[in-house]
Amino acid sequence: MVQKSRLRIGAVSFLNTKPLIYPLLNGELQTDRIDISMQVPSRLVTLLSDNELDIGLIPIVDYFRANDQNAGYRILPNISIASRGSVLSIQLFSRVPIQKIQQVALDTSSRSSVALLQILLAEKYQLSPTFISCDPSIDPATSETEAVLLIGDAALKNLGATEYSVDLGAEWHELTGLPFVYACWVARGEVELGDVPNLLLEAKNRGIAQIPEIARIEAQKLGLPENLCKGYLQHHIHYDLDESKIAGLELFYKLAVKNGLVESERALSFET
Repeated sequence: MVQKSRLRIGAVSFLNTKPLIYPLLNGELQTDRIDISMQVPSRLVTLLSDNELDIGLIPIVDYFRANDQNAGYRILPNISIASRGSVLSIQLFSRVPIQKIQQVALDTSSRSSVALLQILLAEKYQLSPTFISCDPSIDPATSETEAVLLIGDAALKNLGATEYSVDLGAEWHELTGLPFVYACWVARGEVELGDVPNLLLEAKNRGIAQIPEIARIEAQKLGLPENLCKGYLQHHIHYDLDESKIAGLELFYKLAVKNGLVESERALSFET
């Protein structure tokens, strides 16, 4: 394995990632082993593939696609961004009943959310609408399409914006009985990680304990109610990666292959 003096780590700046990285960003956990940068999820995938990052907090469907290409990526243990039921921050907003949707505008910032929507529409509603891309700043109440998928902070800001809506985390749990994992820390195969997985685990543990402080700070930045941010981070987002979440990962992998979103299913690879 290749050992670097400083590992290049990439994360996203959504509210739900802050408990994983807050102690690293504010200097509470100091280390000379990492450089951390903030990117949108799709950009993280490209940087990881291009050897410009060593570890990325990437959408899980992009791990599946890299796994299909024998990229040799490894999922770091005990950390994820997941939900067990309602997630709040991944919403399909619609001006018509879900069964009547013909066209959906997609916020493509997270490919896992887009894949999850396609699977839910096919498996639960037997729908295959057409999809177009949209900017996260779109107003779902005035979109040209009947429905809009928004994720992250944009979804939280638009809760209740349309007559109909679908919480993708709740829909997945209702369909499968399992949690859904949206993203994980993923490392390139040739990189010697040293103590960095333990550092990221320590950051997670400290960050979860600091959720009230994170919610207060981020609510002001985002223009959202502090109680919404706090409740979202404490009750809707889960940060572990236990057996039930791995089972959810494996089922999502199978359904992604079944629905033509990933070419083939292969064994998950975890850092040990």
